[in-house]
Amino acid sequence: MTKLSPARFPRLSPLLLCLVLLGAGPAFAQTPQPVVPAAEEDPFLVAEMQDDAQALSSFEALDPWQGFNRPVYRFNRGFDRIIFRPIAKVYDKVTPKLVKTGVNNFFDNLQEPVVTVNLLLQGRPKAALQSFGRFLMNSTLGLAGVLDPASHARFPRHRGDFGQTFGRWGWKKSRYIVLPIFGPATVRDGLGKGVNTRVSPIDWLAREEGAEYTLLYGIDARARALSAEALLEGAADEYLLVRDAYLQNRRCQIIDCSDDLPDYLLPDYEFEVPDFDALESNLRR
Repeated sequence: MTKLSPARFPRLSPLLLCLVLLGAGPAFAQTPQPVVPAAEEDPFLVAEMQDDAQALSSFEALDPWQGFNRPVYRFNRGFDRIIFRPIAKVYDKVTPKLVKTGVNNFFDNLQEPVVTVNLLLQGRPKAALQSFGRFLMNSTLGLAGVLDPASHARFPRHRGDFGQTFGRWGWKKSRYIVLPIFGPATVRDGLGKGVNTRVSPIDWLAREEGAEYTLLYGIDARARALSAEALLEGAADEYLLVRDAYLQNRRCQIIDCSDDLPDYLLPDYEFEVPDFDALESNLRR
């Protein structure tokens, strides 16, 4: 598999924070073609750009359902502008930074058991132990995860989900699809999100304590994306920009090139599809 250089999209990965609830935008232009410099100028750059061109071509091959995806993307963008974005902006404006940090830490900590399981399934026991250690320390000394003493103790934070695990098991290529409301995915990652939800402590908490936890989780995830929205401005084709950023990032996670990317380019967490049965039962209480 051709490795996609992180330098090709140096600022795109933060978009993945807003892919949670964002769909698509208007299709303004054709697929942009990468500009390859003359070989005598920099032969190494030429080789890198050619690799990236092949990767972009492979992204196009993974997206045969554009006739479905683009309308869903436009619907998601409109739905976000009307509902999710205003709520997230109010939350971000009125909530003290200390409280927002605590909410972020709390939900990040609840992800750790799922991350631990996936790291074990991927054959990474050391990373799984570190992830579980983070969960134990933050759940106890960190007041149920509201504080993050594990980071101060230099426990590394790892990422792992079932879509990534399926990829490590061999399902590396999967068709791209835009899910209504929940945004970009692949068939593999959509299935993985469903499994994540069924085993997630966040789902258990919503079932036991109320749907407001799932709602707060979604609002918190959308609020994290507000600072990344400027990256979409001026895009010739938002749909292609978001698609390529998503597929690049997922490819990088599956082939484990995280060491090649600075921390600020890595997504904080994958938004889970809420369990609507749990939401409905809690709302009836």
